[in-house]
Amino acid sequence: MLKITRRVGEGITIGDDIRLVVLKVRGKQVCLGIEAPLRIVVLRDEIFQRLTWENQLASRFELRDLQEWKSLNGHLAFLAPPAEPPGQGRPMSIDSGKLGPIQFVEDQVITFTRGLLGFSDYHRYILLSRTETAPLSVLHCLDQPELAFLVTDPAKPINGLNLGRLNATLQELKAWGREDLQVFVTFTIPPGRPTEATANFSSPILINPRTRLGKQVLLENQNNFPSNKSWRSKRRPGTATSAVGEAW
Repeated sequence: MLKITRRVGEGITIGDDIRLVVLKVRGKQVCLGIEAPLRIVVLRDEIFQRLTWENQLASRFELRDLQEWKSLNGHLAFLAPPAEPPGQGRPMSIDSGKLGPIQFVEDQVITFTRGLLGFSDYHRYILLSRTETAPLSVLHCLDQPELAFLVTDPAKPINGLNLGRLNATLQELKAWGREDLQVFVTFTIPPGRPTEATANFSSPILINPRTRLGKQVLLENQNNFPSNKSWRSKRRPGTATSAVGEAW
């Protein structure tokens, strides 16, 4: 770790376009000013760590918990992600730790150049729409057969998702506009606690189906949307309730 001593008004420059300035010091607290390009999302450590933990928890789902959640919440109207069209290319297969043998073709592979939060070492995934997980779909890792996430289209739960500025992300995914992207959020069912299921709107997953490129983005402004939305299980029809999380 590099250690640098600075006075109020002094700063440091990281790379060519990020600058940190000490604005004031009050007791044990230091107020920093950060100048960075719009493509850079700046988060407090505790927020980044929470989002990473949410990804890790989302990857630990069990099919038996999903089936119980479905039996308790069949009345909830999700818009399931569209089924993947038949691909072309070399036939491939993996033995999934959660879903058993999976057959797919090379053109169905989605590349996440930076990986996902908490899983930066894994880059290749496929999107699966299966009967046993409907109305949710599965984003399954090919580099680690034990790693998979339940995902859903956020359009129905919150009537739209404000993605903010996406210019850098559009370039990274080689997309011409937002309409070229599929948007998903991860769905978390804590092991053994299906009544505590939540969807994570703080870090949606964007996929360009044309280029087969994907990215998990960190939204810069969460004031208008909950970071997590929970569905309280009911055995009779009801409405979804939201749990507003910590604002960034």
